Amino acid sequence: MPLDPIPLSRFYRQNRIPNYEPTHPWVRYIVGTVAVASIFGIVLLIISLAIPISMLVIGVRYRDRYYCPIEPRISHFLIVAGAVSLVWIILNILLSLATMFLAYTRSIISVICVVSLSIIIFVLQIFSIIWLIVGSVWTFGIRSRVEFVINYPYNFRVYCHKTLYEFTFAYLIIIYILMALQCCGQCCATFIRSKQQK
Repeated sequence: MPLDPIPLSRFYRQNRIPNYEPTHPWVRYIVGTVAVASIFGIVLLIISLAIPISMLVIGVRYRDRYYCPIEPRISHFLIVAGAVSLVWIILNILLSLATMFLAYTRSIISVICVVSLSIIIFVLQIFSIIWLIVGSVWTFGIRSRVEFVINYPYNFRVYCHKTLYEFTFAYLIIIYILMALQCCGQCCATFIRSKQQK
């Protein structure tokens, strides 16, 4: 017996199944802003779990005020940002799987779940951007004054542990570079799309 795929329209007619229209366009727009649409994207999200986990580990490890008296809130920034990023990635993986599932079952419950997850992820993204700015002020604000070698009690007030500060500094720089690349990619995609429509 050949394994040729049956066109969906013929399958619906043969089996007397109503031909459902795709979900509403507004659902696709909401989900499209936050979901990953492929298995490769989900694998990348799983790999990227290492970043928030390392943020949590370093933030918890150096959370005592003694490790960074010049700006003790840096460890709090890492803990909160790591926790929010971890939740964001896990919810994004669930949303992406739910979106793929939604392509096969168009029940109202799955639509509500997908839209609810999308809204939660969007709120987490807004919070992450605000928290990123706050962490940048705390980290970059002390760049010129911070000392990594402690000479107690003379420079205790301007001391910060090198691992804590440099990890936070590198994380912020990488995030800003990635955001800039994403903006450039979006602008290029929009430009190419507008050229093709003309």
